[in-house]
Amino acid sequence: MTKQHLIQLIPSKAQYKPNEEIVLYLHSKLEEIARYQWCLYDLEQLILSGEGEIRVGITGIEIPTISTGSGAYGVFVKVTNGDNIKLEAETAFDIAEHWHEAPRYGFLSDFKPGEAADNTDVEFLNKHHINIVQFYDWMYRHDQLVPEVDDFTDPLGREISLQVVREKIAGLREHGIASMAYAAVYASLADYAAKFPDQVLYRNDGVPYSLGSFFYIMDISTDSAWTPHIIAEFLKVLELGFDGLHLDQYGMPKKAIRTLNGKKEVVALKQLYPAFINRTREVIAPRYPVAGLIFNNVSNYPVHTTANALQDIIYIEVWDPMTYLRDLKQLIDRARELSGKQVVLAAYLPAFHPERAAPLAEAEFGATLVMATIFASGGYHLLLGEQENVLTEGYYPKYGFVSDRFKQTLTFYYDFIVMYRHLLYDFQLEDISLTFSGGINTEISFHKDDIIFSPNQHVNSVWTIVKEKPGYLILHAINLIGLDNDVWHQGKKQAPAYLDKIEVTIEMLEEIEGVYWATPDGNSIQAKALDYNWVTRDDYNGRYIRFVLPELSYWSMVYVKTKHGVATA
Repeated sequence: MTKQHLIQLIPSKAQYKPNEEIVLYLHSKLEEIARYQWCLYDLEQLILSGEGEIRVGITGIEIPTISTGSGAYGVFVKVTNGDNIKLEAETAFDIAEHWHEAPRYGFLSDFKPGEAADNTDVEFLNKHHINIVQFYDWMYRHDQLVPEVDDFTDPLGREISLQVVREKIAGLREHGIASMAYAAVYASLADYAAKFPDQVLYRNDGVPYSLGSFFYIMDISTDSAWTPHIIAEFLKVLELGFDGLHLDQYGMPKKAIRTLNGKKEVVALKQLYPAFINRTREVIAPRYPVAGLIFNNVSNYPVHTTANALQDIIYIEVWDPMTYLRDLKQLIDRARELSGKQVVLAAYLPAFHPERAAPLAEAEFGATLVMATIFASGGYHLLLGEQENVLTEGYYPKYGFVSDRFKQTLTFYYDFIVMYRHLLYDFQLEDISLTFSGGINTEISFHKDDIIFSPNQHVNSVWTIVKEKPGYLILHAINLIGLDNDVWHQGKKQAPAYLDKIEVTIEMLEEIEGVYWATPDGNSIQAKALDYNWVTRDDYNGRYIRFVLPELSYWSMVYVKTKHGVATA
């Protein structure tokens, strides 16, 4: 057994509310009593520390109240036993009034009777700080969501147990995780569509729209009889105990023909979706005022009309022609700008698909770059869930398996986005990549041998993303050197070529409090201070700070902390 597996540090909840008791559990496989010391950091700043005695099993570490408001922290533990063997463990946790401040989305899709009393998936989600979970295809049928019996078979032949569904909801709630019920906004089975043809949407040849002649597409207009019917089903879902609804669409049709009182007319779904979301909120709010609401913008359609609808976040299911890593960033940037809400991308990774998997190492190289891209761009990724594995396609039960090595990568990446939440997801952040670095812009420069550093993503370069907010300048470096492709949903033949000692120069006008470096790719996510000095580049510019980024595997982040508005001396 390796040293890093002898102890683990896991929060009791995926996310805490202000003034809620915070407990971290130190899991030990040591065979004797040992002493531990813990330190809690807000970015690079030490906030609290303590020590205690660890025994075999689980030891609880209670963290005193830190703040009555929102916050994000890293916790680092060192253990010394009688043989003077030193072990380290770390985690992160955050505090928020509501999960929409930091929507770390996961999934569950197995609810067969044999899953009863098995909470290993819940524990995995909690360990990775997943604070909302989509229950995918848990329901009886799309036009009648809640069955009349506990055990049933769904339309695709899967055995489902409502007892298991309730157990998962309860288990997640104990960890501060919200349960979101999948529900398509406009899908019915063939018998319902045949019984109510006036509720169906039609093609221009008079044939009903359907998904494979299995799920029929219904009219969600405000005055359609389908709308009150399905919203009444939503209410039954919330009565069952779910914390909210994940409203799905299939990306088609974008326009359709409906029939009302014997008259045909064309409707545009881009107009129907926001009205439907708002109507759903209006109906459920009186009885369930804190229920969550998420809508799926398939292939980014129609985020321009749904951005300001009454939903908690912006959720985008990504498909071609949004093909390249840079497209993921563009989706996130635009959705954040349109909505002022956090963004989740459902960016499925077919390289892990159980029926057509790429070599596992190649799939994991690609997945790491997708995570780095989404997280550095200020987005969240629907990826982790059932059986400690990852999504591969839009039908979630066909999830993919990952290696133990990659599970450690996942832990570091999800700890990282929690601890550095305020440098990644703050709405004060302004992207200045294209105006401060590259081309004619010399305010920020990166240098190493003949390596290309560019704010425009392409293979065989280091992709640089630069953001600022009052008091902070944040630099992200994403390594694409040596890749065979930059398609986000494809595996990579090899990992990016490791780089070290990258020189960075920055024109700084504000007084500097420190320069810090952090990465999810090393042995710790803890921020490390970097030495810097002042240099003169030429006779036509002021002075610059110069420092060296120690290393770059996939993704490294540097932040310069300043006294906002205070001129440098």
